[in-house]
Amino acid sequence: MRRASTTLAAALLAGCAVPQPKIPVDSYLGGDLAVVRSYAEQQVLDGAPENLALVLNVQGQCDLYLGDEDAARRSLLRAAQIMGTWATSGGEATAAVIGSESSKTYKGDPYEKAMNAFYLAYAYLAKGEPDNARAALKRGILMDAEVGDEKYQADNALLFWMAGRMTQLYGGSGAAQFFDEAREAHRFAVEHGSRGAPDNVILEAPERGNLVLLLPVGLGPAKFGDGAESELARFRAQPHPAVAAQASLDGVNIGPSTILSDLVYQAKTRGGTAMEGIRAGKAVFKSASRAAGVVLLDQAVRNSRRDREKAQAQAVVGGALVLISALTAAAADVRYWPTLPATVQVLVADVSPGRHDLVVDFVDGSGAALPGIQRRLTVDVPATGEAWLLVPSLPPPSPVIE
Repeated sequence: MRRASTTLAAALLAGCAVPQPKIPVDSYLGGDLAVVRSYAEQQVLDGAPENLALVLNVQGQCDLYLGDEDAARRSLLRAAQIMGTWATSGGEATAAVIGSESSKTYKGDPYEKAMNAFYLAYAYLAKGEPDNARAALKRGILMDAEVGDEKYQADNALLFWMAGRMTQLYGGSGAAQFFDEAREAHRFAVEHGSRGAPDNVILEAPERGNLVLLLPVGLGPAKFGDGAESELARFRAQPHPAVAAQASLDGVNIGPSTILSDLVYQAKTRGGTAMEGIRAGKAVFKSASRAAGVVLLDQAVRNSRRDREKAQAQAVVGGALVLISALTAAAADVRYWPTLPATVQVLVADVSPGRHDLVVDFVDGSGAALPGIQRRLTVDVPATGEAWLLVPSLPPPSPVIE
């Protein structure tokens, strides 16, 4: 009994919920990426170790947007190594049975793992390593389709399409298969509620373009607890004025953007099926334990005169069940990567080699340009090969002050 009590106490202490890091999202939306990166870096050093992958992702994302691809790659790769396994330690598993789901190490939902792979692939591409970029994307495809020992339909067209392009860039084989899988993933996702046109112009000619713009647009879904015991992890879209992008090169329109990944859809579904992170089993355990404990305590009172030994046993077990029920936290883990976009869109063009002036406008639902987040860039298109740019729907970043 003493050993069991010690184990229970340790599990309860270990099972305390780890809160969501207070990422300064307002600063992020205002383009003050240095502030966001500084916060994430401090959390990497001093924050809850269970949140390490989450804050590393935010740090790496900010580094990419600030143009430090080497630093981004290091942070994102470190996060990927944490997120890339479904296993938890024995202590974490025990704590999460009785304590909060968020007592465990954050490993992210499949859509977050896919976005880690997307950003990591771009960081490798910026270093001139399309083979490593493809490896990161293939890992992201696996993470998107498999959760533990469960398998779902892979429906993230962005990862398949980029894997095909990376294959072409380094001269590998299998690009056509990746493009076919991208078309199938897009068809499946749109049929099951993803935003985007059924006839996707990017995927109709997936090899086209020596200028490629990757455009993270809007603000991604927020995660919250719902249900009587907050046992449901649900997602809601967050408001943001930008819904699409359009671009011009040297004053000539080169077209609107096309959605290749809808993160709101990706968060809310697994293989097209609504999947809200239900922790219902835990909530049932909590309520069943409470009900069983009450029944046993009532029986103990009834048997107290007829069979004292049996009544004592019922009282001990019943009291323990009521206590466990009271201490069990059925709430789902609602930690999430708060600086992700709502969609990732793509714009490609065939342009002449050389230096060009690029203007990217992000537009609202009516098609009106949002001047506060217009991006003016200079792009060098090589005589052979391709130019890739990552342009988020954020104000131009403030300069980093050393």
